[in-house]
This record gives sequence, structure tokens and C-alpha cells, in this order.
Amino acid sequence: MAEFLRKENGIGWLNITCAELINYSKNLMPRCDNCNTHFSFDDGIILVPLLNQAYCPQCGKEVLEHMVNYQEDRPCAERKEQFWLDYFGLKDDTTGGI
Repeated sequence: MAEFLRKENGIGWLNITCAELINYSKNLMPRCDNCNTHFSFDDGIILVPLLNQAYCPQCGKEVLEHMVNYQEDRPCAERKEQFWLDYFGLKDDTTGGI
């Protein structure tokens, strides 16, 4: 089940399943947007709304580690985060949320 999380620096991301990504994208063989490997049904997928990218756990961790929360990106990030929160029927229960 999808879970919305936020890094200490304020960057929001979702932990989703392969089935959830397939249901949204209708792509039956989704791949990591960084290393291009196929997701397995056992993987937790890291979806970064600001980047509109889905990553395997290893690549997602690396991407999130290097992301900077620029003030000028916040309006775009908030819109994209809200889209995914609405899509999955979630609320932002993180500190500093929308």
C-alpha cells in the first residue's frame, strides 16, 4: 500500500508497490528511471513526485540523498505531491507537509 514520506530536508516521496505503479501507468513491465532494471513485485518502488520518476530502492535512496529542497521548486513540488496524495487517497501526515 502506498505510503507518503518526507525527507528531513522537506523533499516528499512515496513508497509504492509494483502493482500500484502498473495500475497507474498501465505499463506491465515498468523499469527504474535511473538504472533501467525491471521492477520486481517484491521491490518497494520509490516515486519522487517533484521529478516524476520511479526508482528501484537502491537508485531511489541515492537520488533522495542528493536532492536539494530549493524554495523556487516548492510550488511545483506541492502540486505534484498533492496529485499523488489524491491519486492514492493519502494525507500528508509528515511535518512541514502540504
